[in-house]
Amino acid sequence: MKKKSTTLLQIVGNWKKKAALPINIRWVSISLFLFMMGRGLGGDTFFSVYVKSILGSGFGLMFIGTLLAVIKLFLVIPVGVMNDQGNARYLLLAGKLVYIFSGLFYFLAGMHSSPLLLVLAVVLNGIASSMMFTTYRVLYGKGTQHSNRSRIFGFYFSSINLAYVIGALLSAFLVSYLELPYMYLFIIIFALLSLLQDGKIQDFIKKKFSKSWKKWNFLVNSVDTDVDVDLCNIRKLFGTRGVIVRFSKEAVSFASWKRMFATLKSYGRSMYTALSAQALVSFMNYVGFLFIPIIANDNNLSLSEIAILFAVMRLPYVINVLIGGFGDKYSKKILITVLVFIGALLYILLGFYHNFWAIIVLSFGISLVIAMLSPVTSALVIGYARPKDRGLMSGLQEFASRIGEIIGSLVFGMIVAKIGMDDSFIVLGGALAVLSMYLLVKKLMRIKTKDGEAKKEVEAQQPLPFLQNT
Repeated sequence: MKKKSTTLLQIVGNWKKKAALPINIRWVSISLFLFMMGRGLGGDTFFSVYVKSILGSGFGLMFIGTLLAVIKLFLVIPVGVMNDQGNARYLLLAGKLVYIFSGLFYFLAGMHSSPLLLVLAVVLNGIASSMMFTTYRVLYGKGTQHSNRSRIFGFYFSSINLAYVIGALLSAFLVSYLELPYMYLFIIIFALLSLLQDGKIQDFIKKKFSKSWKKWNFLVNSVDTDVDVDLCNIRKLFGTRGVIVRFSKEAVSFASWKRMFATLKSYGRSMYTALSAQALVSFMNYVGFLFIPIIANDNNLSLSEIAILFAVMRLPYVINVLIGGFGDKYSKKILITVLVFIGALLYILLGFYHNFWAIIVLSFGISLVIAMLSPVTSALVIGYARPKDRGLMSGLQEFASRIGEIIGSLVFGMIVAKIGMDDSFIVLGGALAVLSMYLLVKKLMRIKTKDGEAKKEVEAQQPLPFLQNT
């Protein structure tokens, strides 16, 4: 009996050790969570409805969605290069400062129904997002190993979407008392709170944090953090040789793009496949983000109900921390094709069923599929990347995501304008189903061919029967 008890304790201890996250990943996650709360409280929850209310048409939504993705597309590679040069702290700081102004212009655009202010807000939004999310990916990537890569990125997506869910549920209550433009002021509040948290990220501090999470949780003030002086030196950010100036030169010179294509040429087909998978997942996600709330709005759902729908759509992503490990156990490519096929069927059903509960259930299913896909594709890209290129590859990963978003916004938007929303979802689902089945069959045939070749090689190495008898 005693032996069994000891064995059980060992199993529990080993599980806790395996499940433990690096201390720096936890601080980064808190920073990310606080920032995303502002977007969940209004910035993204009502984005489609808010844009359509200002511009007055679905074509305007397509334009804004494409503009946002294009701005991110042209900036994520320079951001990746700047991260490789050790500028993560300043990129996060600059991104959040820009985002504060973006939130202010979103608010003013709604108050004055101004398309011009809305475009300005979206431009600043794109600049800030490209700086921040590429940098966050790099910080998470530094904490990964081969055995936990999918799980760490699962925690990244969980941090984002837990904030989304909590923010959306709170906004479902608050929007009954506040006009929609005021919801965008939460972006400013939580960006400032997130900035305060960034001072505790281990990569930004000279003296490394204690290994003890509890010590930092309860005794932060009693520990000497010795914040790097450069973090407080505003000239490092805005000076004539500061990060902002160097980033602008990097973006305008296109040197980072040349480096990207030169680096990408040194990788094989596996990296291209991984980046294509990343673009496909972003395509599926962006279509849902932009157009599913419009379905709800067209069916006369209230803003509170749309907020609840957004929370339900984001709920599956919260469990990325639990399901992210699936990508470390099974073939990532086969897992991706199977999940895309399931998502395709759900998109087809979304074209047939229009009542509130059907939209809720199908949106949840689509989000669950994408929630399982996201950490797998992220792990696939980072897994193929060389350590010295991880900043650039994180930027390239964001670049692939933006390509998927542009295609999602433009192509799907044009299809909607041509044949209507319902038929567009049916066409989308059918195309994804055909693509996923083709890739799955191709992958299985390749595995079968390799197994056959391996079997022949083993048989060739075995001695002939008459030689065995001599």
